[in-house]
Amino acid sequence: MAAGLCYGFCMRRRKPWHKGKWQISRERFQIADETPPLEDPGIQSIGAFIPAVLNGLKLDDHAQDAAIVAAWPELVGPQLAANTRPANLANRVLTIFVSHPGWLMELRGPLSAEILTRLQNKFGAHCIKSIRLAIDPKPRR
Repeated sequence: MAAGLCYGFCMRRRKPWHKGKWQISRERFQIADETPPLEDPGIQSIGAFIPAVLNGLKLDDHAQDAAIVAAWPELVGPQLAANTRPANLANRVLTIFVSHPGWLMELRGPLSAEILTRLQNKFGAHCIKSIRLAIDPKPRR
């Protein structure tokens, strides 16, 4: 037989020996106990915690922000959409960033009230109480 070649008869495989999950963990983590620990009746599944964690992340708020951003050009029109953008919704106050101080002055007054009315009609008055205008810290180029 040539060196390095094996035709199947030179390697003898052992039959697989299946240890229990506890035995494998015992060896891996060097646990001295022969028997596995008893299950704790107070243990809850991870699935029970997921809704609480997701509520803590306030994903509903992020979804609402995304819906406002998606509807923004339709609500304000192409000219305003090119120079403004909704930033975030916090405590029912929507912050709107404008591209230039001139737009900030233009949007104060009746136009601001019109935008608020359109937003409230689309998303509900319970969702958006008022709007706040600010200069965009990251203006579009």
